[in-house]
Amino acid sequence: MPPNRKRKLCVEAEPTTDTKRRKLENQQRHRTPSWFWDNLSRLWLTPRALREFDRRTVWPAAPLPPDRTGKEDIDLAQLKRFARHGGPGLGDLRAYPGLETAAPSSRMMDPSQSGSRKRAKISDTSSKTRKSSAYDPIFEQHLIDNSIYPHGYDHGDDNGSVYPDNWEEINEMLARPRPSLSPSRFPREAFRKFEKTNMQALTENTVMSKAFPIIAGTADIPSQENLYFGNLKHLTDGSITKAKPDFYDGSRPAELKKQVREDLGPYIVPSTNTAAPCVPNFFTEGKGPKGTSDVCKLQALYDGAMGARGVHELRSYVGQETLFDNNAYTITSTYHHSGLLTMYTTHPTASEDPKRSNEYRMTQLRSFAMTDAPDTFRQGAGALRNARDWAKEKREELIAAANGKVPDTEHSDLVSSTQSFVSLSSNEHTHLESETSADELALNMDTFASSSRRTPVGARTNPPSKVASNRRVKEKTVRDNMRSGTRRSERRE
Repeated sequence: MPPNRKRKLCVEAEPTTDTKRRKLENQQRHRTPSWFWDNLSRLWLTPRALREFDRRTVWPAAPLPPDRTGKEDIDLAQLKRFARHGGPGLGDLRAYPGLETAAPSSRMMDPSQSGSRKRAKISDTSSKTRKSSAYDPIFEQHLIDNSIYPHGYDHGDDNGSVYPDNWEEINEMLARPRPSLSPSRFPREAFRKFEKTNMQALTENTVMSKAFPIIAGTADIPSQENLYFGNLKHLTDGSITKAKPDFYDGSRPAELKKQVREDLGPYIVPSTNTAAPCVPNFFTEGKGPKGTSDVCKLQALYDGAMGARGVHELRSYVGQETLFDNNAYTITSTYHHSGLLTMYTTHPTASEDPKRSNEYRMTQLRSFAMTDAPDTFRQGAGALRNARDWAKEKREELIAAANGKVPDTEHSDLVSSTQSFVSLSSNEHTHLESETSADELALNMDTFASSSRRTPVGARTNPPSKVASNRRVKEKTVRDNMRSGTRRSERRE
């Protein structure tokens, strides 16, 4: 190949100025917020941490060049020609000065790209930031600094208090047999079918959409997959992403009274979609063949803390007497493509840090190798299904208790409106100015009484007879008072 041809190929292979500029902008746009690094108690040596260090490092100014001698020997024409072609490249100089607000990569750009350097400059105030997630090695350190502890964390003076008081009770519940998983209803052939389905699931989405439903069963429990918890309040300082569990169970929003949902919305209503299940307290995170179990466990830790906080706020809404009973009401699980199913509890405890009121501790319950043998699969699937039923039972108990704290607004509105009509009929001066006859007033009252007796949507079709009789007595009293007031006004006339 001719030399000119080689030189032309090399020039075409080099990235253009616009490509380098876009690459620099992407690096700046996906930078983690600065307060995320400032609040860490321990910095790990990761590539992102090194980039943040380079961004904050102020490079020293270049020293002044020494005085030149023998200037008469300089060929000015050659020097001008050299300058017109860009001059020497300064990108390899260690102390080459650059703009303080520019990224380190922009300081080392070739001088021939000086025209694009100004366009590539991005200030810290205008650049978008990328929040840390479970895929970041420093994510676990951030959770620990905010009193969210994973299973196995060394507390130093641990005497078994990291486990909830109902840990053994939950394990006994998980071990209950399930008739749907008996050998007669779930034979060896069904296990082989699950094993084949799990083996052919090559992505995380396929694992959670095909293999995991065989384990979870077909319970009538409101659930959702891959729902972003954008409506919940930040669990820490807002520098990490909000939770997005692969699978979770909750309750229908209609089961909670409107007042409860409005008061505790940022803690128990996970999504702005009002149809999504609320009060989540069962979660599952899954991973495909290339997914790591460490990331899966961190995601389950984050999900469990979000769910435990919501349950804690709901219990606080009910009463403060047994708020910190050291019991767990939230269960999380992880499932990997390798067949490993692990289940955890997450419960809040009182924090010793004056800056925080709660701590969240994650403890392991059981683990099962789902692809090991049919009996092992039956045990693991039975434990997961029992956990879903147990979490539903705890949700229903808390929701019923929270609804009991809200007064019956419909009954109070009816009583107040009836009393207002009674007080209006007893005002004689008001009826002297009115041109409405007693029969018309009685007709209006009959219409009001009939409309008030309509059964609202969702109400009981057969109300207690005692309440109905009391209502009829009140309506008769109102009509009698109205007629008597009109008769007195006619006599005065």
